[in-house]
Amino acid sequence: MVLDLPVKACKTKDNVTVNIDIALAFRIMGNSDLGEDPDFVRKFVHELKPRGLEQQLRDAQDEAVRGLARSLKHTEIYGIRSGVNTKHIQSVIGADGKQVNVEVDEDGIVEDTDDLAMPTHCDETLVGRSDTGDRDNARRATAEGIDVTDYMKTRLNRQFMPQGVEILSIMIQSCTLPKEIEQQMEEKTKVISKNAQQRMFHQNNMQNTRMEEEIVTLMQTFEEQRQQEESAGAEQINEEKVKLNDAIAEAKKAEAAIREEAIAKIQKLRAESNLEVQRIVSRKDETTATMKAESEKEAANLQAVTKLEVERKLAEASLTAEKNRAEASRVLARAEGVIAPYLSKKNEHVTSLKQIDVYKNLAGNDNLILCDTDDSDTNVVVVADAILSNQKHVSRSSVIAEMSLLNKASNGLFGKTSQSATSLSA
Repeated sequence: MVLDLPVKACKTKDNVTVNIDIALAFRIMGNSDLGEDPDFVRKFVHELKPRGLEQQLRDAQDEAVRGLARSLKHTEIYGIRSGVNTKHIQSVIGADGKQVNVEVDEDGIVEDTDDLAMPTHCDETLVGRSDTGDRDNARRATAEGIDVTDYMKTRLNRQFMPQGVEILSIMIQSCTLPKEIEQQMEEKTKVISKNAQQRMFHQNNMQNTRMEEEIVTLMQTFEEQRQQEESAGAEQINEEKVKLNDAIAEAKKAEAAIREEAIAKIQKLRAESNLEVQRIVSRKDETTATMKAESEKEAANLQAVTKLEVERKLAEASLTAEKNRAEASRVLARAEGVIAPYLSKKNEHVTSLKQIDVYKNLAGNDNLILCDTDDSDTNVVVVADAILSNQKHVSRSSVIAEMSLLNKASNGLFGKTSQSATSLSA
């Protein structure tokens, strides 16, 4: 928790009235995880109470703040604010062209350091005559403010921790001077800043003039150095050209010698290779002719032997085949003589079975007509009569049957007539 406790109408060392605003951060003890007594909470609520704590804190810090203000002048009072002593290191370029490190506070004011010193001309230019004393007073006031806040924190903790209250920090937030004092200090600061600005402008003009002169001098020096380097470079180029021409001539000579030597070696290699090729071709032809003659002789011998062997094998095969055929004929004849009665009976049985099948098929035919005579004419008449009696309508079968009856009737009539004529003539 944070408690704001302003202290008004504090007198400084030079009897100037100031208002100082202090913020106090504290917490109520009783966290068992930190090893604290949980009974502190009950003690704060029922015994100390918030109003009593506020009054005790206000009384305790009021005396300390007034004593602190009484020990300082009004020009030093701003230095006791918490956080005003924040500084950091910054690199700057001095007039001599060298880089130096300086301490700069949060307001951008350059501070002196023990181990990092600034050039003298930078101090004279950027710092007013009264700035050094003011900074010393500010440092002293800040240190005193820090010491007082630490002392107040220690004293208050010694007083309130037995009651269950721990002071975490004490911050001096702001210091307010009377308006006329602030205006006087502002005017003084403006005058100092204006004087410093004029000195800076003067120093800047002098530095610009000096830098322009140095630039002109450097440009002249660079021009002279450039001309010298160009002359030296031209001489070196000529020397290198002479060396290059000599190297080119030597390289051409070496190239010609190498080329001639290579041509001679190539011609020699070609002659040797041609001779070797001719020798290999001659050896190849000789070997080919020898191998061809030997192969032809071997082929003729193989053909003769093969032909003789084939004829012998064919003769043996023919003899064996004839023997096998004769033996087969003899075996077949002997077998037929043995099974002849059985074959005859088998054929008769097969014939009987076929007759039975025929009779069976005839028995199942509704259109079958049986006659008790072998006379064909009678059979034709009977068949035609059966057809005509079964056919209710005129059909091809009925027509054929009628034609057959007419034919048989005419044949019978003409036959009897011829027989009568024969008998009469006899």
